[in-house]
Amino acid sequence: MTRALILIAVVLAVALGSRSFLPADAVVTGSGATLAMGLMLLMALLAAQLSSPLRLPAVTAYILIGALMGPDGLGLLTDHMIGDLSPVKSVAVGLIALLAGCELNLRALAPRLRQIGLLSLAGLVSGFVLIAAALFGMSTLLPFGEGLSLEHRALVSMLCALVLCAFSPPVVIGVLTEARAKGPLTELWIAIAVLADIAVVLTFSLSSAVASQVFTTTGGDSALGGVLWHLLGSFGLGLLVGPVLAFYISRVGRRVGLFTFAVLFVIAQVSGPLHLDPLLVGLTAGLFVENVSPVSGEQVIHQTEVASLPTFALFFTLIGAEITFDDFLAVAPYAVALSVVRAAAFFVGIRLLGDRSGADARTRAYVPFGMLPQAGVAIALALAIERTFTPWGPPAATLILGTVVVSQIVGPIAFRLAVERSGEANQRHDLPLAEHPAHAQGEPETAPAA
Repeated sequence: MTRALILIAVVLAVALGSRSFLPADAVVTGSGATLAMGLMLLMALLAAQLSSPLRLPAVTAYILIGALMGPDGLGLLTDHMIGDLSPVKSVAVGLIALLAGCELNLRALAPRLRQIGLLSLAGLVSGFVLIAAALFGMSTLLPFGEGLSLEHRALVSMLCALVLCAFSPPVVIGVLTEARAKGPLTELWIAIAVLADIAVVLTFSLSSAVASQVFTTTGGDSALGGVLWHLLGSFGLGLLVGPVLAFYISRVGRRVGLFTFAVLFVIAQVSGPLHLDPLLVGLTAGLFVENVSPVSGEQVIHQTEVASLPTFALFFTLIGAEITFDDFLAVAPYAVALSVVRAAAFFVGIRLLGDRSGADARTRAYVPFGMLPQAGVAIALALAIERTFTPWGPPAATLILGTVVVSQIVGPIAFRLAVERSGEANQRHDLPLAEHPAHAQGEPETAPAA
């Protein structure tokens, strides 16, 4: 930890000191995005080494170091640099979704699918209702509510509440891998996190498309057509990408991470003009690979580890760099309040509705802890709101990201304690941690999958 702190200080000092050698009248071409990418990756990996002794996930370190380096921090990353690196974010969104889909084996989960579905539904419904109610109550005090009618504030509150219901499969898997956990609860935590995020992504895609039509006052037929194309087109492209990945992995099997990154880069570039969703494309491709193709999802996760580490490190560092301190401080009390409401909603929902799933009292007591961490999908959806809706999208995204930051700091710590108390920690003895296929989501060497 001391060594990482010293190296971070040295790198920052060199980066800051190098500016003094630039003449005042010098003309600089380009944004310096290539140099910024290297600096971000180096700083992110060093910061991740600090997360382990602090019992925090690496993604938290990435976000914090990005905020430190960003325009509102030390200014090592400029707005132009961040803008030129935006394709990295699009690729990371697709990779998050792809790896999340690869975690979901429907045949293995079939015996417990009803229980998993009901527990997921209990958490999502209670979370959505209570968070939406809290957001609507706060909407007159927040920037995103300015100038909106009562109906529009209700719609915005529901859309933002849907995003805040998202869980974090990568953080859940990372904590479980680090704790070497194994058992029924471990399987349940992973399945619920993945299934619930798929449900959130699908519901958000439909809701976002409808909300776009409401705020742009477009006709109903156009809205329906846009929604159908957004969903069916994304699913269709995913069903094309899945076989391509499976064929390449089974027949070629070399440079899989690079090939996957290249495919996702193409998807990110075509999704915008075609009005498709990289999240849905990646999820569909991952589900196909795991459940239909002869290639296993674990194999994809393991083979893409080389590409996922730098991609996720850069993605979350960029997210941190985009945080505007003044905006975050303005919504910080509301973000903390929403984090508390979110956590309470999951516990209340599982307690009141979880018994219908057939889960015993012990299971119902521990399941909500796996719902607390938040990252990946929630951040990607918040960015989608920021891009899609103006003028209320950016301030709403700031509030969501602030809530995610709070949940991301507290959630993994509480979840790790729950894993240890459940008795399932240190029960995995089949493979060393460094060799386990799920190590692609571990900490601090690797980054989240979703």
